[in-house]
Amino acid sequence: MMIITGATGKIGSQISKLLNSQNINFTAISRTKEKLIDLNLSNMEIIEGDIDSADIWMNEPTINADDILFLVRVNDSFKILEDAKKKGINKIIFLSSASINHKDSEHSENAQDHKLFEDKIKEMGFNYVFIRPEAFMSNALYWSGLFKYSKDELNWPRLSAKYASVHENDVAEVVVEVSKSFDKFQGKVLTLTGANVITQKYMLSEIIKQTKSQLILKEQSLADFEIYMSKFMDQKYISLREADWEYSFNNKLEITDTISTILDREPLTYREWVSDNKDQFQL
Repeated sequence: MMIITGATGKIGSQISKLLNSQNINFTAISRTKEKLIDLNLSNMEIIEGDIDSADIWMNEPTINADDILFLVRVNDSFKILEDAKKKGINKIIFLSSASINHKDSEHSENAQDHKLFEDKIKEMGFNYVFIRPEAFMSNALYWSGLFKYSKDELNWPRLSAKYASVHENDVAEVVVEVSKSFDKFQGKVLTLTGANVITQKYMLSEIIKQTKSQLILKEQSLADFEIYMSKFMDQKYISLREADWEYSFNNKLEITDTISTILDREPLTYREWVSDNKDQFQL
């Protein structure tokens, strides 16, 4: 059986729905039990808890040593790995990050944080599969406020910056397939990308097109962007976005065939993602 941490997150919740639709029993872990109850999934065993309280919930009778632990890194604690070892759990599917693959990974805090977890999982002797997705298409939701509250123009910097964005539903489906054939994938690093590389200009223009917005898209200076975004987030996170954009100007983003190989179909497109989520960009 699969144990899903972060079960109310964008990947965890989709994994839960997929397992349930295939009539596969699983255990979902979340601090907000009510959100899991609202999903109304008949094959789901709900346990209230989080990564830091794993020493408590791993003693539940429904948790067994032969279960597969789907692990999302939400902090820098290795405690859950120690708790899993004590329980006898030895199979981990870790949601890592494709930023580890990038040439500047040694300067990327996100890459280093995820690599540290990968290395610890190996060091502790777990059987593992590392899932390394590129940026999620759902990251575009941070533009929703711009669409809802901009009047005539939509201003955003570095419109020619590129992403190999992957649909979160594809990530979840790969995780489910890996869980069903864990021994086949054990020890592998699976890098997930979309079918092609797309620019921020294309991404924003597609939302404008599908929402039938009258907004005119214009390039914003980095200075104006930083002033605007400083109202909503720390400089650390602003700098991370800017570093991603700069990387795409100086390096080729690689596309993988991992999704098509495992799922026997093409990856879902950004156009499909917008079609499913366009209401998020409208008042």
